[in-house]
Amino acid sequence: MKNGWKRPVADIAVGSYAASVENEAYAVFEGSAGSLRIGVERYQFPEITDDDWDSNWLIVNGNAVIDGKSWSFRDPCLTTFEMARLADWLDQVSSGGDGEPFCGFTEPNLDFERVSDTAVRIAFSLEALPPWSKRGGDFGAIGFNIPIDERLGAAASSLRALLTRFPIRARNGS
Repeated sequence: MKNGWKRPVADIAVGSYAASVENEAYAVFEGSAGSLRIGVERYQFPEITDDDWDSNWLIVNGNAVIDGKSWSFRDPCLTTFEMARLADWLDQVSSGGDGEPFCGFTEPNLDFERVSDTAVRIAFSLEALPPWSKRGGDFGAIGFNIPIDERLGAAASSLRALLTRFPIRARNGS
């Protein structure tokens, strides 16, 4: 049990990034100073299936640890198509591609940025901030780095596993 999280029995994993193939799928990102586990609880508006935006908002559960301090957040901070874009971005970064250095979202609670040839920074803002942080501070001031290696591709697969349970609805994903 690392960082206080029990792993489901049937994980598919590379290193510490995993997706459960049973009841709950999640992606885990770990660096030397922090970790983040994200999963999806449900659609924010499960009854709405024909609206480009409202049909696709996801209630995201996050568990984070930075410098030994842990916290959780639960917020509709990603859409299905943004999660798909993040999975594609992680694949691009892990393969050494020269794409966009930053992957942000409509709700800026989380962002991912390639900060060097060897690291991605995950930053927290707004509802994803730890409870002890100063609200209204600089967006992305709290975060940690993770290494760029094959585990990013595994994290992308984990996000896609989430999307099999919560597919894009009423939108072409662009």
